[in-house]
Amino acid sequence: MTTTAVVNQKGGSGKSTTVLGLASAASARGLETLVIDLDPQCNASEALGIDYPVEGYTAADLLASDFSGVAVDAVHPSKWDHVSIIPADLDLADLDAVVGLGVEQRLRAALDNEEIRRRFPLILIDCPPSVGKLVSNALIAADSALVATEPSFMASRGVGKILQAIETIQRYYNPSLIVAGVLIGRVPAQGREALHRAAEIREALGDQVLPLVVPQRAAVAEAAGDRRPIHQVRPLVVEVTAAFDAALDRVLGEIKP
Repeated sequence: MTTTAVVNQKGGSGKSTTVLGLASAASARGLETLVIDLDPQCNASEALGIDYPVEGYTAADLLASDFSGVAVDAVHPSKWDHVSIIPADLDLADLDAVVGLGVEQRLRAALDNEEIRRRFPLILIDCPPSVGKLVSNALIAADSALVATEPSFMASRGVGKILQAIETIQRYYNPSLIVAGVLIGRVPAQGREALHRAAEIREALGDQVLPLVVPQRAAVAEAAGDRRPIHQVRPLVVEVTAAFDAALDRVLGEIKP
C-alpha cells in the first residue's frame, strides 16, 4: 500500500486538482484507490460525487476520535470507477484548535486496518493550505509527500515552507517519509512570469521537480465540475493526462525521484 499526501502551504496551488488527476490516472489503470479529503473546502469530495450533508462518517469524525483502524468505517463509494473516498466536511476546520497528546497521529492510527491495506494499493490525501494539525496528520500517515504548486511567486515561497514542514515531520514523527517530487500545474500556454517562476523552482530543487508540467486547460475544471475523471474527457487532453500519468508513476515508485 502506498500512501501519498498532496501538500502546499499556499491556497490555490492545485492540490485538489492534483489529487483528482492522480486518482483519474489510477482509475484508468484499474488501480483501487482511496482518496482522503482533509480540506474543509471539500472540493475533491464534491468532484468525486459526494453530496452534502454526508450520510455516515467523514474525515472529521476520524480525527475527532482516537481509535485504531476506524478508517474503514468512513469509506464511501465515489462516482468514479476504482476510486473510493473518505469525504471532508466543514468540521475539519476545528481540528487545528484541538489540544491533546497524539492529535497529529490520529489519521495514521485510523488507517491501521487490514481491510484498508487489502482493498487499496493507493491512498491519496488531499491537504488544506496550511502546516497545522491536518497537514501533520497527513504527513505522519503518509509514505510520501507530493508538493503541488503553480508557477507564481507566492506559490514558490509556499514550496519552500512546506518542504521545511516535511523535514520537521521526518525528524520527529515519520523518518521514513520521502518527498516524491514537486508537480508544477496550472501552467499557461503563454506567460513570461509563469515560465520564469517554473524555471526558478527547477533551478532551486533540481530533480525533485517532475519533468512534465500540468498545463492550464479549461477541460480540467470542467471535468471536476462534471464529476468525471480527466482521463475520460473526449477528445483526450493528452498533455494533461500524460503529466498526471507520469506523476502517478513517481508516486508509485516506478521511476526514481
